[in-house]
Amino acid sequence: MSPYPAVIEAFHQTINSLKGIAGVESGVENMEPIKADMLGSSACAHLPHAALRRTGGGLPQEVLLQFEIGIDYSPESLQSIEFLAWFARDCARGGTNIQLRPFALPPESPSGRQFGTTLKLHMDLFVGGIEETLEPAFEVVQRLNHTLQMAIRLYDIPLK
Repeated sequence: MSPYPAVIEAFHQTINSLKGIAGVESGVENMEPIKADMLGSSACAHLPHAALRRTGGGLPQEVLLQFEIGIDYSPESLQSIEFLAWFARDCARGGTNIQLRPFALPPESPSGRQFGTTLKLHMDLFVGGIEETLEPAFEVVQRLNHTLQMAIRLYDIPLK
């Protein structure tokens, strides 16, 4: 059995250890077949539209690892969001194709008003050079997790 799903779970646990974080879910998506004209589809609503429009869609041999981060709307969640925003920006400045962006559903749905209840963060990690296996992507996640854990300790970020 491959140890790589454990790498994803470890990253989830590190993010989820921050105060105010209500949960983390993730997925991997092959970006190569995604074209810019597909982005208006509801099936593509979770994708980072601006990034994909700039490239005309997904790139060859590219995957998107997306981590959806829920918050509990507490003051501590704002501090954790601020820390994760800095972390993603700093990693991007260092060459990692990562971004953190807000994600929310419409204020009204057929089930009623949902405004103020659907905010989440998407941590988007683009990894290229994917051919036979996801191993290169999992190696990037492993490095990110190590760096995030180190930053949490270095800056004494509040944990649950």
